[in-house]
Amino acid sequence: MKQNSTHKDIRSSLAHLLPKRLTIPLKEEFIYAQMGGEDLDQTIGSVAILLIIGAVVGAVLVFHFLHSPLYAIGAVLGIFFGGIILVRSMLSMFADSIAAKIEKVLPDMLLLMAANLRAGMIPENSFIASMKPEFGKLNYLLNKAAIETQAGKNFSEALLEMNDMTNSEFFKDSVRIISEGIRSGAELHLILENLASNLLQNESIRNDMRAQVKSYSLFIFIAATLAAPLLYGVSSFLIGILDQVGATTNTGNAAANLPSGTLGLFSGFSLPHISVTLVIAIATINVIITTASSALLGGILNTGKAKNGLKNIPVYVVIGLGIFFMVRIGVSTLFASSSLTSGVSSGF
Repeated sequence: MKQNSTHKDIRSSLAHLLPKRLTIPLKEEFIYAQMGGEDLDQTIGSVAILLIIGAVVGAVLVFHFLHSPLYAIGAVLGIFFGGIILVRSMLSMFADSIAAKIEKVLPDMLLLMAANLRAGMIPENSFIASMKPEFGKLNYLLNKAAIETQAGKNFSEALLEMNDMTNSEFFKDSVRIISEGIRSGAELHLILENLASNLLQNESIRNDMRAQVKSYSLFIFIAATLAAPLLYGVSSFLIGILDQVGATTNTGNAAANLPSGTLGLFSGFSLPHISVTLVIAIATINVIITTASSALLGGILNTGKAKNGLKNIPVYVVIGLGIFFMVRIGVSTLFASSSLTSGVSSGF
């Protein structure tokens, strides 16, 4: 027991040593994602320990291969803070996913609560009776508020505290309206029914908007993830051919090996030497940047948030790189019999 307590103290102390600008947003994302347990300091401390271990291992490997203390320090900072940014981004995506699930079942919960009010229940009891396992993530928030209410807290205050546990703006606005309706003594069942109707209309409008932008998302996916790597693959291979031709034409003894017509094109000037390896490296970087950007742009078009496209980046990058190298291999195989392509590498 003492050992477990010591481990908890170490993790909590480490979390307290981190800048508040890092820990406070992380705690919010853990809460919104309904993850992390009761003691978020311990959770953040555990994450920090894992990142520190990864940073140390990365620094050792960088120093071993590059023999540079400066690069090793950069690796430590990059892995640690990059890891925190990655963790926060993943938590944010989980939180948005949970918010979407909450908004999907919220109208049903409001209508059920309105039906309970019409049946003669008081707001507190109608709220508790509206808790159903089918509501999933929403039921988690309802359960928290019900526990606070049964413990003696004001019902309106308990409702407003739910807003601190989700990043769904629709849910927050609905809770504020319900709380104001309870305080003002308005006919709550009518408010709930109107809220549910408005939420359903908003969801229908958002679905129509998603359908309209799907064609744009598809176009971006085809252009950036399929067409661009194909063009990079072909053009990088052609640059390799030109480099081979230039190297051959600049060698007097090898000029006779070129097909007739080639000398007529290149005999008047010499082509600069371009490293095929460098071209492939630049093209690979461009493919990664293009496909990653298209994934982020797709997230903006589909959901209005670039971070929602982060989950598509690995898939887009793998598809783009796969097409790039497959095109190089295919073109290399197609022209393998040509004397101009005999020295051009396919990229592997």
